[in-house]
Amino acid sequence: MSHWNRSYFFGFDEEYGWGNTTYFSYFSEFNRPWSGLPYLEAVVLIFLFLFSLLGNCFAFYQIMKLRSTRTVTNYLICNLAVADILFSTGSPLIAAARITGTWVLGSFICKMLVYVLFICAAVMIWTMTIISIDRYICIFKTSVKRVTPKMAMCSIVILWFLAFVAFIPLAMYFNLKSFPFGTTSVNICTLLWPNNQLIRVSLIFTICICIIGFVVPLGILVFNYFRILKKFKKSRNAVMTIATNNTTKSIKSREQRDFRLVKNLILLVVLFLVMWLPIFIVFVLLQADGMDDEMEVSSQAFIGALCVALGNACVNPFLYGIMNEKVKRRIIKSVFSRKKKMKISTIDSKTATENSKLAKNGPSMTSST
Repeated sequence: MSHWNRSYFFGFDEEYGWGNTTYFSYFSEFNRPWSGLPYLEAVVLIFLFLFSLLGNCFAFYQIMKLRSTRTVTNYLICNLAVADILFSTGSPLIAAARITGTWVLGSFICKMLVYVLFICAAVMIWTMTIISIDRYICIFKTSVKRVTPKMAMCSIVILWFLAFVAFIPLAMYFNLKSFPFGTTSVNICTLLWPNNQLIRVSLIFTICICIIGFVVPLGILVFNYFRILKKFKKSRNAVMTIATNNTTKSIKSREQRDFRLVKNLILLVVLFLVMWLPIFIVFVLLQADGMDDEMEVSSQAFIGALCVALGNACVNPFLYGIMNEKVKRRIIKSVFSRKKKMKISTIDSKTATENSKLAKNGPSMTSST
């Protein structure tokens, strides 16, 4: 290795036929301008992990607790929660790599971490897309046969299987590389594609991931929710025209409910775009960076975009779980019933304490008289 910077190492590749090439560090970074920055990144990653874990576990538990909440949409929401949890479990490992700099978790974790992250990201994105399709079918009734829970489970299994197969190249080509660093050596978890003179494998993979993993799902989401909003507006105008004799209170209540629906649908699309676009942009920039050997993208950009995507795993239980009316009613009922039980137990304990005091003081009072 002849040269080194904060996010890239330069070396000689014999395995894939590249010769002199660059290796992007992805999870590691060296020569930091501020020594406290790795710890700040680690705190953010751990916070996102804990928030995602608690929110998704709670939503999953409330959905699966009662049979009445086990609908097609809720099965999809449970699958989304599982993908969110698995996606966020990589955060502590990445936090460790940001602090240590050198990769200390071994070659197997290096391969599996990136592989699982991409699988879960794809399942999350396409589960949200399938939920929008299910809502579209429910409203427009374009199919004579409605989607059944059995069909939903089959689609979930197929989705996971396709994701496992699609990202096998990442598990194959992400490897642990060791480089001299001052008086010692460091390890980085990096990606190097095979050198093929006919086709650029990395370019084809990146284009396919961006189209199938982001552009197509975003197009389906926008189409479905735009059509739903359009039909909703049309039906709302018809109802408001008929309901001229309704009371002002009922009209106001309906307008508030309608506003919430519109806000939620727009929020779903906007958050999908804002939280997933950065990671795809960085992935494309890394591909362009590697092709031109410009070495301008920092691992901080990759980690920052990953944190934004992790934010989606944090908000999903609120967007899809808690905003679901049945689940929301169940959660509110659960919270209030616990508060009621705590209040009753507190009153009972106070009564028991008072009774014990009376029992103690009773004999002494009678003896004195």
